[in-house]
Amino acid sequence: MKSHQKKTVCYGAESQQFVHLYTPTHAQHTPVVIVVHGGYWKDNHSLETYATRAIVDYLQSFEVAIWNIEYRRMNTEGENSNAPWPATFKDVADAIDYLRDIKYSESLDLGRVLIIGHSAGGHLATWVASRERIAAHSELYHNDPLKIQRVVSIAGILDLASVNDVDQPEQIYRLMGGTPHSHPERYLACNPSRLYPPKIALTVVHGQRDTCVKVSQVRQFAEQTQARVRQIILPTADHFSMLPHNGHWVETQWQQIQQLIAEEIEALG
Repeated sequence: MKSHQKKTVCYGAESQQFVHLYTPTHAQHTPVVIVVHGGYWKDNHSLETYATRAIVDYLQSFEVAIWNIEYRRMNTEGENSNAPWPATFKDVADAIDYLRDIKYSESLDLGRVLIIGHSAGGHLATWVASRERIAAHSELYHNDPLKIQRVVSIAGILDLASVNDVDQPEQIYRLMGGTPHSHPERYLACNPSRLYPPKIALTVVHGQRDTCVKVSQVRQFAEQTQARVRQIILPTADHFSMLPHNGHWVETQWQQIQQLIAEEIEALG
């Protein structure tokens, strides 16, 4: 395994506005892999406790910089006072744009960027790669967002408006501060299925047995967009069985994820 150095980088003043950066020793002009953890956008999970921790560990066997981001998340219960819209989205966007601030000091190649997310992290990863298509009047508009070349969404929520596809639709309403009917402009600015650019390579991995986020999210996304979507549907996988976590995972499924990540890194060049 290659040696990586780890440091904490703050991209804002709030306690959850930080990133763990892992850089390979002596590497120069290094491609970047961004990791976005899930957990229904709630604060009962963090970048250290969520299942994407296994991805961060695995990535350290490659000569890539790893940008494992934390962001403001909703309180677990009650009204969303911790991260009202658009806090979570602004944080993820700011964390990724902050790569420009450390590009030279960390010798990063921002022309080779891959982002990987699971569940709600899959939603945020796919969304943040789509920012160039956000309407100019939106609070989330940026005239020059950092470009991401490749995206991997694992068990991701790809269509916020299809709330019947998830087992906790109330979390979407809390995240967005209302329903698609009450805040259509917010959903248009935050919904990957309405934004995703056709030119960015996207791989969507989903379990056929996923009851948290139904596989129908993948099919609807592919129908609604003209994106370059590579669909990998694992017939025996559920929401968490693809990643080592809490003793509930399947080794062959994790091996498929590892192989996919290796292919994606190779594709970065």
